[in-house]
Amino acid sequence: MIEEATLDISPQDLVNSQNPYTPHFVDRSTVFTYNSGSKIYELVTPTGQRYVMQSWSQQIDPSLRRSQLSTLGARLSLPSGWHYVTRTLTKTLKVSTLAHDAAVLQDSFDDSYSLES
Repeated sequence: MIEEATLDISPQDLVNSQNPYTPHFVDRSTVFTYNSGSKIYELVTPTGQRYVMQSWSQQIDPSLRRSQLSTLGARLSLPSGWHYVTRTLTKTLKVSTLAHDAAVLQDSFDDSYSLES
């Protein structure tokens, strides 16, 4: 991950603040590229679906830093059977929504994730 932007948003602008871990479908044509050797952060559902972090937020915890993302899972209120994992990619990962709507969700810290397709 690299920092591409910083967004200042109000709580009422958040997609999923009141209902974390619930996918929302967004009509967008995007390809997120995570390069080989990059560290990524994922939420894994009980059925094995993987949601890749696309952005982290300081709305809930203003002191949250990138260096803390590896251990964020211990602080999340994950649904039963869900897991937070960190891994270093051995090959490039592309999360594409060119052929379908994006499935996006947020965790209990308002960090955003896209379903790996």
